[in-house]
Amino acid sequence: MSNEDSRSQSTYVWESTTVGSQGGPLLVCEVNSFSDWGGEVHSPDYELDTACDYSRAWSALHPSDDDLEAAFVRFGDHEEHAGLIWEMDGEGSAEIAYARRQNGPADNDDAFLLMRSWTPRNRTDAPRRRAAGASVAEEEEVGELELRSGRVVVVWAAVGANETGSFATPQERAASLSALARLNPPVQLNLDHILGLGTVLWVKPGTYRVTCGWHEGTRGRYMSEEEMYGPPQSYADDDWSCRWVRFTLSDDITKA
Repeated sequence: MSNEDSRSQSTYVWESTTVGSQGGPLLVCEVNSFSDWGGEVHSPDYELDTACDYSRAWSALHPSDDDLEAAFVRFGDHEEHAGLIWEMDGEGSAEIAYARRQNGPADNDDAFLLMRSWTPRNRTDAPRRRAAGASVAEEEEVGELELRSGRVVVVWAAVGANETGSFATPQERAASLSALARLNPPVQLNLDHILGLGTVLWVKPGTYRVTCGWHEGTRGRYMSEEEMYGPPQSYADDDWSCRWVRFTLSDDITKA
């Protein structure tokens, strides 16, 4: 079955959980891989350490000759892990949705997506409809990401795994995150002073084709905070913007 056919037979179910970013991209990777993610590290004079994982993620998204919507990053002591870095374009929250086949069971989801939007105060579900209904031709190919365990972390990339709890050793950190992955999803990841900067999801194990897309409204992300969060007003139908990244189980895995 083609990706286009699969999309036409699916309905996206939106989660109540969101993932927040204080500015900067999100990381998507397997839970066991996230255990080795170092996040953002600064020197004593608060300069970003160019060897840290967050710096490498930023460099992957912003190579010298381009600015990308999404990119892959290798990390770990021997670069044994892979993650997807997705640009949020500023501070905000990403919504999560699963593609469910019509009349299919909950464990038959063969795609999921992350979407962040800019909408006026009188909110609209148009960004959800746009992201869920986009065709293959409307999206940009990024590559493939292996999620073989089916246990996935979506987190603000500046957050290191060690910040999500009190861990005496790397082994304890890995064991604690693995235990979280066994809980009924979605499971929120928090820092001591900030909630909702990550979540643990369950997806169908396999290799996922990654694509991304966007919609630029008349003003959308360029609205003032007063317009977005102030008293409701009347706006044109196109006064919203959104961007999304979609993960679709590859055909070769589906047929296996």
